[in-house]
Amino acid sequence: MNNQVPEIKDAIEKIEVPIDKLDKTIDAAIKRGKTKHKKPKRKLYPFIGIATLATFVLIGSAFVSPAMAKVLSSIPVLSSVFEFVGDKGLEIASQKGLSEKIEKTSTDKNISLTMMDTFFDGTRLSISYIQEFPGNWGDLGELELKVNGKEINYSDSRTGEFLSDNQYAGVINIEPTEELPDSFDLSIRLNNIGEIKGNWNFEIPVTKSKEEVKTIHSNQTMAYKGTKMTVKTVKIGPAGIKLSVDLTSSVGEDPQMIDASHLQFNLLNDRGESLTQLSGSGSGSDKGGKTVMNMEYRFSPLDGNSEYLTVSPFLIPFTNEQSSRIEQPLHLNQLPITLDQGEMGKIIVTDVKYQKDKTLLYFEVVSDFPYDGHFQYNNLWLEDMAGNNLTSDSKGYPERIKQNKYVQEFKHISKDEPLKVVTIKIPHLEVLKEIEMMIPLK
Repeated sequence: MNNQVPEIKDAIEKIEVPIDKLDKTIDAAIKRGKTKHKKPKRKLYPFIGIATLATFVLIGSAFVSPAMAKVLSSIPVLSSVFEFVGDKGLEIASQKGLSEKIEKTSTDKNISLTMMDTFFDGTRLSISYIQEFPGNWGDLGELELKVNGKEINYSDSRTGEFLSDNQYAGVINIEPTEELPDSFDLSIRLNNIGEIKGNWNFEIPVTKSKEEVKTIHSNQTMAYKGTKMTVKTVKIGPAGIKLSVDLTSSVGEDPQMIDASHLQFNLLNDRGESLTQLSGSGSGSDKGGKTVMNMEYRFSPLDGNSEYLTVSPFLIPFTNEQSSRIEQPLHLNQLPITLDQGEMGKIIVTDVKYQKDKTLLYFEVVSDFPYDGHFQYNNLWLEDMAGNNLTSDSKGYPERIKQNKYVQEFKHISKDEPLKVVTIKIPHLEVLKEIEMMIPLK
């Protein structure tokens, strides 16, 4: 089944902003999954989804300790790396004082790696770090992780942003294939950063956050064209929601593949809004004539109260056809501007605000598909007349204002500069409403 991963990735990437148009800062901050496989008869599957441009804006203010000041000298004010390059869940956890400071440094080959913060609540394990390097930046290699001295299977996703020419702030979200104890010693071994071989090792005590995590045991099961889906648990914590789903098919069949489409899941609140999917991973095995994949998806925290959640399966079709560009000149006196995406609906640009340090593009979506808070399965961007993508270096994704209404940040642009607003005609994303599963929260 792993040989299908490149095909899936290539197919999904066809409905995104072309990566080659993104600059180094954004490109380096694209969220991606890595896998580790040690135990026999266990297969790890990284989440294959839309790559989120995961750079973030510095917000807030706080005291910076002397130990942090040297490492973070390029940042004026910072309370936590989680608040700088973490997702919304980690930002909330840090602001609530639920994360723990580490501030442990390991240096080899003139590269210093400082583990800054950790957060663990039973739904997620996240670690922030600062990397200082004298020359060219290199991505962290594969991590060897041990819990209480025992090596674990896991997948991970990472986000980050450059602080300066020789400093990089990042977050590693670790997805173990097994439940972790409430407190444990985490050993991290790293043998390469980019092309540089070395040794960067850490021993980190981890304790589960004291804020309660609500666990709902569902075990609801639905079936669709040879794939059985069972919602095992939903865990709701301060930093997000973890959805655990078992996918079952006949041996030799990929449970995530249905009619040449990739099976994915939205998680909706009781207002029908899709929560932002942050990551996903899973493990699988063959037993009893069946292939079973144990999938785990992380979503953003609930915004306000909700009486129930809905697990909404949908299909992403695969195609070898190049996606068609859809573009329109951007003229303020011609707003609103409509971009027709065919079966998926329309994007209507409603307003543009030219500010001192950035440009804000407001748009609405006319579609039956429940796009999430970052418009993750669609895209919209601005180009100048030379074809340069003007996506912001600090925020590469839209923010939902309310259902189907978004604002997207771009670089500072002169009001007189000619622009094009661009999207891509994407394949129809089929929502399997007949097998949606409602999860009561009370």
